[in-house]
Amino acid sequence: MKNTIYLSVVFFILLFIPSSILCQETAPAAASVQGTAAPAAPAPVQGTAAPAASAPVFQGNAFQPLVPAPAANVSQPPQTTQDMPGTLTPEEIDQGKKLLEEGKKEDQKTPDTQVSEDFMEDTFLVKKENIEYPKLEIFGHNLFSYTGEGSFKPVLNMPVSDDYIIGPGDSIRVVMWGRLDQSLELFIDNEGVLNFPQIGPLNVAGLKFKELKELIRIKAEAITGVSVSVSMGNLKTIQIFVLGEVKRPGLYTVSSLSTLINALFASGGPTWLGSLRDIELKRDGMIITTVDLYDFLLNGDIAADSRLMAGDVIFVPQAGPMVSVFGRVKRPAVYELKNMTLYRALELAGGLSPRAINQRIQIERAFENQFQIVQDISYEDFQNKPNILLQDGDLIRIFSMLPSMANAVFLYGNVLRPGQYEYSSGLKIKDIIPDTDSLKMDTYFEYALVKRYRFNDMKTELIPFDLKKLLVDNDPGQNIRLKPLDEIYIFDKDRFKDRAYARCQGAVRRPGKYYIDDMHIKDLILKAGNTSRDAFMDMAHLYRTNPETKEITIHTFNLEQALLEVPGHNLLLQDQDRIIVHNIREYEKQYNVSANGALNKPGTYPYASNMDIRDLILVAGNVKDTTYMKEAELIRYEILDGHELKTSIIKFNVSLALDNHPEHNLKLNPMDTITLKQVPEWADRRVAVKITGEVVFPGNYPILPNDRLSDIIERAGGYTEYAYYQGAVFTRKAVKDLQQKRLNEMIKELELGVARLSSEDAQSALSEEDAYIQKQYSSSQKTLISKLKVSEASGRVVTSLLPLDELKGSELNIVLEDGDTLNIPRKPATINVLGAVYNPCALIFDPANSELEYYLARTGGPTEYAKADDIYVIRVDGTVTSSHDNSWWRDFKTTNLNPGDTILVPEEVVKPNYLRDTKDITEIIYQLAVTAGITITQVF
Repeated sequence: MKNTIYLSVVFFILLFIPSSILCQETAPAAASVQGTAAPAAPAPVQGTAAPAASAPVFQGNAFQPLVPAPAANVSQPPQTTQDMPGTLTPEEIDQGKKLLEEGKKEDQKTPDTQVSEDFMEDTFLVKKENIEYPKLEIFGHNLFSYTGEGSFKPVLNMPVSDDYIIGPGDSIRVVMWGRLDQSLELFIDNEGVLNFPQIGPLNVAGLKFKELKELIRIKAEAITGVSVSVSMGNLKTIQIFVLGEVKRPGLYTVSSLSTLINALFASGGPTWLGSLRDIELKRDGMIITTVDLYDFLLNGDIAADSRLMAGDVIFVPQAGPMVSVFGRVKRPAVYELKNMTLYRALELAGGLSPRAINQRIQIERAFENQFQIVQDISYEDFQNKPNILLQDGDLIRIFSMLPSMANAVFLYGNVLRPGQYEYSSGLKIKDIIPDTDSLKMDTYFEYALVKRYRFNDMKTELIPFDLKKLLVDNDPGQNIRLKPLDEIYIFDKDRFKDRAYARCQGAVRRPGKYYIDDMHIKDLILKAGNTSRDAFMDMAHLYRTNPETKEITIHTFNLEQALLEVPGHNLLLQDQDRIIVHNIREYEKQYNVSANGALNKPGTYPYASNMDIRDLILVAGNVKDTTYMKEAELIRYEILDGHELKTSIIKFNVSLALDNHPEHNLKLNPMDTITLKQVPEWADRRVAVKITGEVVFPGNYPILPNDRLSDIIERAGGYTEYAYYQGAVFTRKAVKDLQQKRLNEMIKELELGVARLSSEDAQSALSEEDAYIQKQYSSSQKTLISKLKVSEASGRVVTSLLPLDELKGSELNIVLEDGDTLNIPRKPATINVLGAVYNPCALIFDPANSELEYYLARTGGPTEYAKADDIYVIRVDGTVTSSHDNSWWRDFKTTNLNPGDTILVPEEVVKPNYLRDTKDITEIIYQLAVTAGITITQVF
């Protein structure tokens, strides 16, 4: 009797203790004892449906998510200790350790704290806030989810029943024997007539198959001596309508053997709003039958699945009242009810599962579309009064049994077999942890903890104990007597202090960071996978960090002796030690040899003690096709007495060295260098010049040493009849580089001059008139600079070609270089006049008027801003002449011009008084035209 009362009390109390040791549906309590937080709710027990917060339910005729009412001013429960199962918090661990250090015993418990007056209300609110609802399917809808082969399609090759109605489109197979031996397949036409050859037309539409067979038998046997057999051939198709709340409503053509369920499958089945319990079959405007698919799904009753006829209408109305049943039932789902009782809802759900708790059933209900209410019904009341009425949209929840055992204690932490243990009267800690073999490595022996729940006042107490005294010293005072639902926590060392570690680096198989506990150097080396094959065994280093001063010291030891555990070498490790195992190559001298010149892969290569010239040549990719094989050089460097460098050059024959001739395939010393030469003049084989314009065969031509202009012109087929010798343009890369260098220097010179003119000191010392003039002058200089920066030297060499036979013996027949270009133009017909004239343009050359003055006048002559005394002419051959080059007795304007010449009239640039003697733009342009082959045609 006492045991019965005890268990009843325990089960009652378990409804209110923290959720981590109760049911997952129970919310964490809002109140906790001082220093001890209420435990957080555990994860759902395996096998329990995980509810979803916005599960769909039916309310009235609308499908709405049911969301629990929010809880106000509810704080989240604290998190449990990291990596520690159970309900213990970090604060409880620290509090228990403090109790142990203060020497308190079992009677010293955590201070009491009054339970909040709103404890039950807060618990309820937290529970409401954390409730989740499962995603329930509407019962029966999965029947239509499979659409593969054979999914409720009518079987067409089965015998036709006698009550099959004959109609247009059907065919009949008739076999006659006796006096007539004949097989016929006859079709019923659109008028419902069967045309029988020996009998005549028969009106058979609307007859049952049994009646048709009898009619044909009578007609056929009227013929003397004839017997007949009748069977169905092809069956007709019919058109029916599937309407209402179905996924694909419309007109369907189906087999005449199809039934109502076959047609529902063809339409995809009811929507979530459609009824499965009141499906109507209408024929000629009348309801023939009503089908309840629950009978089919739950009882296998297909009596109401009627065969269809042409023109039938299947109508799926909206579903009736629906309730959701979830939790610990066998078939959680949303059900459509005709009998709106709780008993019928649970019956449809298959009843309670074996792990359902039979204490209460909870109904959540939407009240007048305003708010939600909850109603708890005891299982006893339900059994006494099973016909409790439900409403549309109700949620019925069946709770799970408590996951924790009423007669259990729990062991957590650094133990080999954690979990729950059976409680019995007089149970003590050593009955659960008999010895140190029950513990994992690195267990912290100075402190362990028992957490106890006091059911009478809903508080917890922490009871620390010394694990070492309990298991090693066998102190009976530490062997605490346990109570039901006690939780024992065993900790590891890392929870209370950083774990000591050391690093192993270098020539080991698994370098890295390793935890150490009374380990020596050998232990760490083996933990790191032992040394690699190239480890230097004679010496290794230990770097040690002083934990207080952080000073680093180094210790040298013999690695081989350490692995043999020789004292003085196999040192005891300390926290943050670092072992460096060196590679043997760190202590070996590394030498190289070099191979340069005509090799496929010239470079520097590691030296080998038996290496010779042949080896080095082959390592360097062997010789090229262009390698000079008769002679190469070996350069040898030797250090004498550690202070003097001696260099020797040794000649050898490459071919003989490759043939391993002992006098040429010399053995190499460290730092030797071999240099292989290239066949002479091989580098010139691809030297080429480009000739364009008026030659017979323009193009690129390779040249030989000492080839001249006449040679390349002759190879190009000579001049064409239109060639203009005087206008030939010859360029050379070396000349272009020199011209470009001079151009860049001039740009820098001009930029410095502009900068000086623009300085504040220079501006402040000028009069207003000079300042204005200087501004204009600076603008001209800047314009010139901008034009020069985008200009490029031409590389033109001034030359005048002659007829080929005359050119060959003249000084103009210069030797060609790689990259030279020669362009021979057609004879031009114009004279260009540029610069400060009224109409800069190109004028047709008139042989009768070849003087400069004639063409200058035709452009309107110099403008008022022109510098008429500094006119110059750029000849078609690249030379430049000006008025300063002419004799004093001859007027420059009478200079005779040739076709293609250019007249350039510079513009007068006004300079401040203090700059009168500086070089002006005209002089700069003239120098550019002469030295760089560049003409700046306009300066604004």
